Amino acid sequence: MPSENVNVLLELHALNTLDIKYENLSWTTITEIQQCISTVLKKSVIDEINKSQYFSLMLDESTDITVEKHLSICIRYIKGRPPATTFLANICIQNDCAHTIMTATNEWLSKLGVDISKCVSLATDGASVMLGRKTGVGVQMQAKYAPFAIQTHCFAHRLNLTLPDSIKRNETLLKFRDKFGALYSFISGSANRITTLKEIQKLLEQPELAIKEIHSIRWLGLKNAVDAVYKCYESVLATLSKFANDKNAIDKGLHKYFSNYKVALLIALMLDIHRELSSLSCHLQKQYLLFSEIQPVVESTLGRLEHMKSNDGDCLIEMRKSIHIKDNKASYTGEVLKNDGTDVELQFQTVKLEYITNISKNIKQRFSKENTRVLENMAHVFEPITVCSSSGDDSKQAVESLADVYGTQKKVKVIINDLQCGGLSATENIIAPIVDKQALIKEWPGFSAMIMGSFSQLTVSEICKRMILLHCEIYPNLSKLLRVALCLMVTSVECEHSFSYQNRLKNKLRSSLKSEKLDILLNINMCGPMVKDYDPIPACTLVK
Repeated sequence: MPSENVNVLLELHALNTLDIKYENLSWTTITEIQQCISTVLKKSVIDEINKSQYFSLMLDESTDITVEKHLSICIRYIKGRPPATTFLANICIQNDCAHTIMTATNEWLSKLGVDISKCVSLATDGASVMLGRKTGVGVQMQAKYAPFAIQTHCFAHRLNLTLPDSIKRNETLLKFRDKFGALYSFISGSANRITTLKEIQKLLEQPELAIKEIHSIRWLGLKNAVDAVYKCYESVLATLSKFANDKNAIDKGLHKYFSNYKVALLIALMLDIHRELSSLSCHLQKQYLLFSEIQPVVESTLGRLEHMKSNDGDCLIEMRKSIHIKDNKASYTGEVLKNDGTDVELQFQTVKLEYITNISKNIKQRFSKENTRVLENMAHVFEPITVCSSSGDDSKQAVESLADVYGTQKKVKVIINDLQCGGLSATENIIAPIVDKQALIKEWPGFSAMIMGSFSQLTVSEICKRMILLHCEIYPNLSKLLRVALCLMVTSVECEHSFSYQNRLKNKLRSSLKSEKLDILLNINMCGPMVKDYDPIPACTLVK
């Protein structure tokens, strides 16, 4: 709620006979109250983070409406039994180079009293500034502060990148995407066309859906655009037909394209495929996603896509039922569709097979085990299904590999000033290993027997809870490794959520909002409880 509405709300409560002791609060007072609320919320989170042995960071940068660059820092840590994922800070940065991002992150964590050396995972959107092999943020973090922090390219971002790659060399699908963009521009660019579409939708008793814009930066942005056209396809054709009669060249081209039999089939096919991918994307955006949940849902999606190669999806079946073909002429509920002859079906099947093949290939490449070696080793140690189905040597090698990663003493070197300038002075620190390498390997035989026996029907999350609570004294090193596994973050979705909040808070009407105030409001919005559950007393004690 904007600060200017606070006094109005107080007046309303007073009119409703509530005992309101304060009125006409100044902006300074309102800001101070917000600051106190944010301070209490953040202190609670920091206390929980410091109690956790390890944590993971999610970093992403964005530009707001005033072209100021912001760095979002989110964190995952062990809170009681389940891991907690939460927003930590939104920082205004001068530029988006790796050194600036790393310095700002370290300074902010130090300011909050969080030990960055406890970080065991860094999840980002995969940009070169974040995951660059030489001077990326991840490399600098490992070299300077947190040597055990593995770098993860957000799985939701990986999925989003598979789609542009899958249509790069397919002229039919590139034209399909461009025509949907042109359709949005044509309809939304005129109030008359928008009104006409709504009237026709109402007349034909179809859902009143607006034509959606394709957002290349949004995950699976094409799906919503195709879904809207599919659900009111008859209305879209009727609208384009009406304006085509007005000798509008753009509309004539759009009407000619969308009233094509092959395009009608493509609309249904794309919706079938993108619904499956959207379901996978939603799963990958879960706040409490564990590494063990990724491979099964990816394999399930690939299986359903493979099935579509030889079988029509639900939307395509429905579209075929709605299209009437007679004497090589096609029509959709009375609207004539251009049918280029018997080759249309063959052309459509070729495009369908090529698109599904490319998507499957790109998903397999971007989700390959080589790109997630530590996560794969964790699965061979802690996933009952993987342990039971693989040979004992595979799991033993995974344990040895993890022992090498987390059981070796590390050195970090911090150079004051920019690395590119040579620095002014250097400080070396020794980071103790997380586990005892030899002891971890010795604990494995007993634990593997439990995994293949009484733990065989449990999930990774349930195994982590039992081991940490009940068996940590018997298996101290495996318990530490399980804590690391719980903290491993495989997406940076929480940062994207924070940017959505950021853009709602700092909009055209509030473009002068300062970065400090923005961080306070973001913290209240994302970390605060429901109003009915909020206890104001701690914050009240801070108000002067």
